Amino acid sequence: MFIVPASLDEETAAATQERVRTYVSSRGGEVHSLEPWGRRRLAFPIQRHHDGVYHIARISLSAEQTIDLERALRLNEQVLRHLIVRAD
Repeated sequence: MFIVPASLDEETAAATQERVRTYVSSRGGEVHSLEPWGRRRLAFPIQRHHDGVYHIARISLSAEQTIDLERALRLNEQVLRHLIVRAD
């Protein structure tokens, strides 16, 4: 899951989604689904943003590559927060 600011235009948000999709596929992973959950109010302001657009990504990726994905999401300026969880 990752959150982008609600103030981003649709092109930039779509580019961020595509960046995540290409990052996973270029590392040998597979993107099962990448769907936006929509705009929601944040529990607390993050970088002066009160609303965010949530995106849920279901991917298959090796454990070593998830560390690199987390680093890439942390460095991406359009991503406010992210969370990577292993699904059983």
